[in-house]
Amino acid sequence: MLNYGEDIQTLTRLGLTIHQAEVYLTLAKMEKATIKTLSSISKIDRANLYRIITRLQELNLVEKFLANPTTFKALPVNEGIMLLLERREAEYSEVKAKVKELLKRHKQSSEAVPAEKECQFALIPSGKLTSRKVAEMIDSNLKTHEIIIFWKDFEDQIDHVVAMWTKVLLKGIKARVIVFLEEKEKLPKKIEEFTKYNQFEIRKTQAPPRATISIIDEKEAFLSVTPRLSPGNPGLWMSNPTIVGLIREYFELVWRNSEKLLP
Repeated sequence: MLNYGEDIQTLTRLGLTIHQAEVYLTLAKMEKATIKTLSSISKIDRANLYRIITRLQELNLVEKFLANPTTFKALPVNEGIMLLLERREAEYSEVKAKVKELLKRHKQSSEAVPAEKECQFALIPSGKLTSRKVAEMIDSNLKTHEIIIFWKDFEDQIDHVVAMWTKVLLKGIKARVIVFLEEKEKLPKKIEEFTKYNQFEIRKTQAPPRATISIIDEKEAFLSVTPRLSPGNPGLWMSNPTIVGLIREYFELVWRNSEKLLP
């Protein structure tokens, strides 16, 4: 089989298989060819070659000449590519129309089904889903933002933390942060700069907290299921008023027993 490299890749992206593309390009280089000749060049056995040629005929890329022996001729490559492109565009348009119908049905079904009692607890897997949930909480944040963290969990993503807290503070939200620093750990300069916001307070706890916690507007909370927000561990989100109240009481207790970290 001749080596067409990128040409074969292009044709496969237009819907042909590798063998179909190889046979089509080989046949296009020849005026006409029999199955015997194509099999010899392509090293594909005749049974499989017949199936490939039949499919290429169905795609209108190959003509069959009833002679003795039977011969086949390929549509010129420029015309074949245009044909495949048109077919691909038609398929894409069909899929696009079906997607619109699916979204329309989904919207209608969502509106038709009565809302059940609001979920008050959710176990959020680590990774992107955790980041998404935290982002949703920050976007909905209006009044207060209270968190307890192990700084070691956040030191390698300082830019993300700065962007997140800046977004909160620019909305005029009162933010209180309790941080646990391990021996010889220090907050970076970027965090110290938050003291320019009057509504920002940060304190240091001497004892490792029992969980990493975020409390938004005293209405919802997110905490790790272990004392450290370690990779691979899910988090628990909740909006149950009683549980969120208990978590806030724990936060206040730790806050009172913490020392001011920045002037």
